[in-house]
Amino acid sequence: MAIDVSRLLWLNTREFLPSKPVDAAECRVLTPKDIELLSRINDFGLSDQIAHSINEQNGLGIGIFVDNKLAGISFYLTHPIASPQGQRHSHFSGNTISIPPGTRYLYGAFVLPGHRGLRLHSAMVRSAINHLGTDTVHTLVTTAKLTEKAFLSSVLNQGFEKVGWTAESVLFGKHYYRLPKPVDSLNGTVSTEEEGCIVVRPAGV
Repeated sequence: MAIDVSRLLWLNTREFLPSKPVDAAECRVLTPKDIELLSRINDFGLSDQIAHSINEQNGLGIGIFVDNKLAGISFYLTHPIASPQGQRHSHFSGNTISIPPGTRYLYGAFVLPGHRGLRLHSAMVRSAINHLGTDTVHTLVTTAKLTEKAFLSSVLNQGFEKVGWTAESVLFGKHYYRLPKPVDSLNGTVSTEEEGCIVVRPAGV
């Protein structure tokens, strides 16, 4: 039996207190052309397909530069998307996440190895929140596979809260799911209703 497990994490943007990055760090919004060009650079693990999906959804890309050299990237989306595990493991179907207005999905973040530990991811999250505006976006949500220990540790250190977990198992070709109940996007609590909530479903449902 194969099993894939991820955490669902939630952040109140109004209460986010970022760590101060190195003085030489500067965040900039990435243009659609920037995102397209980044997909041609192997260092950041951004495929043509993912870059196209981000641009198609008019997603927000943030780049962080150290001494004017790109050191990290992160992306924030508005529409229901396929979860990363469905793209990385062909035998899993993956999940989709529906998010209400006022919420953005942190699709992913990557900092080059030589710049890790400098609080650059935190700076990119703050830059995204400032760009989007807390009056418009009150919540960020993301998922992190349990095997993605560095990313999970990073978002937890930034104040993201664990609000659920997802699991997909495959046994003799059949898929079984453990999904969280709807999460109220305003306060991160479990809800019995889907209205105004973050809802996780199996892909294709």
